[in-house]
Amino acid sequence: MFDVIFKNAYIVDGTGNPAFRGDLAVSDGLVVDRGKNLGSSKQIIDAEGYILTPGFIDTHTHYDAQLTWDPWAEPSPELGVTTLIIGNCGFTIAPCRPEHRDLTMQNLTSVEGMSLDALRKGVVWDFETFPEYMAFLERRGVGPNVAAYVGHSSVRVYAMGENASKRSSNESELQEMKEIVKESMRTGAIGFATSTFEGHNGANGIPMPSRLAEYSEMTSLINSMASTGRGIFMLTKGSKTSIRDIKGWMTGTNRPAVVAALFHNPISPDSSFRQLKSMSEATSEGIEMWGQVSCRPLTMEFTMKSPYLFEGFSSWRNAMEANNVEEYKKILDEKSLRNSMKEELADSARIRIFNDDWSKVLIREVNNKKFKKLEGRNVKDIASEENVHAFDWLLDHSLSEGGMDTLFVAMLLNTEEKEVGKLLKSDQSTIALSDAGAHLTFFCDAGYGLHMLNHWVKNKNLMSIEEAIYRLSGRQADIYRIDQRGRLVPGQHADILMIDLDQIGVSIPFKKNDLPGGSSRLTAKSFGVKGVWVNGIRVVDDCKLSNTKSLPGKLIRAFHA
Repeated sequence: MFDVIFKNAYIVDGTGNPAFRGDLAVSDGLVVDRGKNLGSSKQIIDAEGYILTPGFIDTHTHYDAQLTWDPWAEPSPELGVTTLIIGNCGFTIAPCRPEHRDLTMQNLTSVEGMSLDALRKGVVWDFETFPEYMAFLERRGVGPNVAAYVGHSSVRVYAMGENASKRSSNESELQEMKEIVKESMRTGAIGFATSTFEGHNGANGIPMPSRLAEYSEMTSLINSMASTGRGIFMLTKGSKTSIRDIKGWMTGTNRPAVVAALFHNPISPDSSFRQLKSMSEATSEGIEMWGQVSCRPLTMEFTMKSPYLFEGFSSWRNAMEANNVEEYKKILDEKSLRNSMKEELADSARIRIFNDDWSKVLIREVNNKKFKKLEGRNVKDIASEENVHAFDWLLDHSLSEGGMDTLFVAMLLNTEEKEVGKLLKSDQSTIALSDAGAHLTFFCDAGYGLHMLNHWVKNKNLMSIEEAIYRLSGRQADIYRIDQRGRLVPGQHADILMIDLDQIGVSIPFKKNDLPGGSSRLTAKSFGVKGVWVNGIRVVDDCKLSNTKSLPGKLIRAFHA
């Protein structure tokens, strides 16, 4: 007798093969049979009119801190995600010595847009090393399945202390880092993650530690990962890091590299396509390489208290280094800052997330009622009416009474759908970049999989649902060497999503005050998600978590080579 049989489902199994109508049987957390007239079962679920797929595998999340107080990694399960990978970009909380905890949290506040108060009140520090962090997650339990990178910045701080963000490593420090990476791989890390992206800065604009690594350090640590015979190298690439550099690091390792973040940028419309072509050429030469692309426009909410869209600009560094609000306001009023920023904004040769298009920066909500008439309008039009440069208007408004609390929304990248569709269809791309768990005050893209099905499959007919589900599940399992997940075939873990395609979708982000200490975050709701099962256990019923007492997820420690 089976545990569960799904009857009369339209099964899209994650292999890319044609969908079919039939029944699917689950026992002991595994898919064990499919077809018709499968036999008796303890539970029958009528799936007539619904589509049964594997749960999404979200390969770019930042739930490392949140998982210590929220084992469900909300809102991801409600949005169809059954497996997630944490530690991307190398921004992790383990390893971490007790004396570096506050530095780590301050860095996350900046680079990942998290509330420092929530981190201080929420993070459970029952660990110091990476193996201890993994043991903590396994002992406490997780709702969805979780795999974790060991992160470069954390490894650097553990070995170098505050010098990690100031200089290159010496021989003894590098040796310690190599041993940490090896130990982490032996105890179940999925790989080694890092960042060279100029916009990744810690507290007061100090570069995240991985950005200080020299070429030789990167090569040594990647080789330390590869010495275990497995592992994924993950990089968020800065403008000065070339595909040639990555090829050099990976030569001889026989390991895959996953590169973020490829968005379509109108200021350099061919850039992402050139990079994907270079990755394809590297793969054909024996160095497997994948580019992470997003299926959503990069839309970011911000106030001038923390304008993340400017952090990749060298001219903004003085503002980021301000020690307090008054000093920050004085810097915003300086002509030198304004002139240098306007010069940098006008330089079309520089690639960044914001490209001087002020028509795509809208005022969502004002704090001062006298500005109420500005809500819903874009900064370009407002500045034009006042005959000032848009950047000057933004800073002047911010320095006015209540201006620092004005909420803006910026439509930054991936806004030209024809080009985004080409990225999604590329043989060298992998759909990711939800950033779930991070940038909680800026955006929430955790529902990227539902958006993919609603917008690109149902509305735009970019690809078949079979191809889309394969790219969101089975292909992810293959790229990341995750065993027995991503497909609804006998022998695979029963990570299952049941949807109503007519209703499928995700809400616009909305604010929720449910972080530790009552801090707020942006979250989203799903539509059309009839059920989610993790390892055969139902966790979501009609778009809502339904079984929070049990934690059916697995900490994934074993992977294919």
